[in-house]
This record gives sequence, C-alpha cells and structure tokens, in this order.
Amino acid sequence: MSKQKEFDIVEYFKKADIFSGTDEEILKDVLKAHAELKSFKKAETVFSEETFTPCICVILEGSAIVKKGETVISHLKKYDLYGAAFLYNDISVFRNTVTALTPLSVAVLSKEGMDILIRNDSSIAFNYIKYLSHRVTFLNDKIEGYTAQSAEEKLMRYLKKNAENQNCQCEIAVSMKELSSVLCISRASLYRVLDSLEQSGKIRREDKKIFII
Repeated sequence: MSKQKEFDIVEYFKKADIFSGTDEEILKDVLKAHAELKSFKKAETVFSEETFTPCICVILEGSAIVKKGETVISHLKKYDLYGAAFLYNDISVFRNTVTALTPLSVAVLSKEGMDILIRNDSSIAFNYIKYLSHRVTFLNDKIEGYTAQSAEEKLMRYLKKNAENQNCQCEIAVSMKELSSVLCISRASLYRVLDSLEQSGKIRREDKKIFII
C-alpha cells in the first residue's frame, strides 16, 4: 500500500465509530498488514452468503444497500461499517446481501487485524461493544417501524431517523420501490403519504431531498 493510500485509509478508519480514539500508530501498523482497498461497480454484489469472509469494511466513497431477501435492512454511506455484526459468532454464513448503489470504494480489515487491534488497544473493544449495542437499538427501531399503526407514522419515523440534525433534511438515495420495502408499505401508499404530508405542511420536497418542517 502506498504512503498516501496508507494515510488516507487510516483517516477513514478513524472516522468510523469503532476506531475513533484508537492509537494511530497501532492502527496504521495493523491496517498496513491486514487491510486492503476494494472497488465495486454500481449494482455489483459486495457481499452475499456465497462471498462473505469474516472482516470489517469501511465505506470510503459511494453508497450501498443491505437486504435480507427482498427486504431492505439499511442503507450505507461514507464512513459506515458493515460485517462487524458477523465477526465474532458461530454463524458461518453472512445472512444479508450488500449491493453497491453507486460506484463503491471500501477498505477491508480482516478478522486477524481486528483481533490484533482489540488485544493492543482496549478502546477498540469498548467501541465495538457500543457499536453492537447501537445495532440492537437499530433493530428494535426496525421492529417498531414494522408495527407502526399507519404508513404516515412509518415514513415520518424513517425521515426523522435519517434527517441531518441541523436542517432536518433527509435525502432519499434509493428508489421509491426500495423505500417502500424498507417501510413495508406499497409504493402506491408511499406516494399517497408523501403527497399528504407535503400538502399538510409537515414536509417539503426538493428532488430527492425531503425537509421536515
């Protein structure tokens, strides 16, 4: 790995929650020996049951979608992680499919590299536990979303969770078909709810951006 690439990859990993606060020299040495850069074309499968190997990936550029069958689990963007929930368990098969929504660049850290980081920097272990706890909360929110009483409640829950804090802006980076799958409602219902919320003044739309008012 070139010196510039080595520096860049360290900076990207430090922006991911699990690796924030990590000793930079330890991180740099481990990434140099146990990490690699990978690129994927739009619509290319990144991980599936057939292709997964235990590792943690950090998205450097682009976005991806995580599905279980036809159900959309989550959307991934710059600095997001995937693979961490499957790193230390008895499940030998990756249960989801990760697909690139755009041209995608990722940094891949092997399980062996993660083992070394945990042994040499206790902050990694604490951050990892914190990350997994957040994932449990995320899944609980998903369950609440599935059991919400109305399509409007489901959509507003999604928008508020994904909005930028400062200006309450949520950019929908996926198709209406994929969003309807996330919310477990039909596309017709989704369009009706969007129109209804805009007419009532609760949201404002500009292309794929939605502002919560």
